[in-house]
Amino acid sequence: MDVKEIAVLMSVYNRKEKTLRCLSLCYEQMDSITRSGKYRFSVYLTEDGCTDGTADAVLEMFPDVHIIHGDGNLFWNRGMCAAWDEAAKSSPDFYLWLNDDTMIRPGAVACLLENSAYLGHRAIVAGTAEDAHGVLSYGGRTRYGRIIQPDPVIPVACDMFNGNLVLVPDYVFRKLGTLDRYYTHSFGDYDYGVRASRAGVTAVVAPGVLAECDRNPVVPQWRNPDVSIRDRYRAIMGPKGRPFKEQFRYDFRAYGPFHAVLHFLSLNFKVIFPVRK
Repeated sequence: MDVKEIAVLMSVYNRKEKTLRCLSLCYEQMDSITRSGKYRFSVYLTEDGCTDGTADAVLEMFPDVHIIHGDGNLFWNRGMCAAWDEAAKSSPDFYLWLNDDTMIRPGAVACLLENSAYLGHRAIVAGTAEDAHGVLSYGGRTRYGRIIQPDPVIPVACDMFNGNLVLVPDYVFRKLGTLDRYYTHSFGDYDYGVRASRAGVTAVVAPGVLAECDRNPVVPQWRNPDVSIRDRYRAIMGPKGRPFKEQFRYDFRAYGPFHAVLHFLSLNFKVIFPVRK
């Protein structure tokens, strides 16, 4: 029997307890699927200069995890690229993106694999997460960012997706490569969906809600009126904000030059005139 290899890709920073819980849930499913004799797994985890002992704790509990060490400047997107580069050396059949704050539910990985098989292992399959209140938080999205309600039975097409739980077959990797390392923290996952669409690669949302993950705070620092305008600009230009060059590249690629310029102007307007409480 031809055993297919799945490389799990993670990028983490100073969330030790969440990272360990996420890995524990993932390993439960990996062990169950491995017993079928059809798949085997390997985990590639970038720890971007963690200071809370994440790397040591991971190796103590899961000694077979491949740890890639960053210097604190990789952030999510480039950390994922580092993990992906290392994983690609063994030429696995699939790459599974997994955020360490995303707690997968029983059967989640099997669901992704089943739907990938249904589509001939030629499509990106994204999983949906909901928050503690049962509200959809991350998953497949429309072209303009609206989250898509998953069907309970069949996969549903999407234009882009959050990178919390995503299965990328090797067929797709060979067409698109890794995430675009021009981006530091954000944009890379959405951008991958845009690139997939342009390359004629299908992206779908797997059936059902497969994980739990709370959304990040709604009002970012760069829109907080209690923060000085200088610090608001520092926040929006920071890796976890909306760095103008990265935002412009994404907007230009996804929507064209007019939208990119308009969005640049609107972001500046929002920094200068922030949200009022």
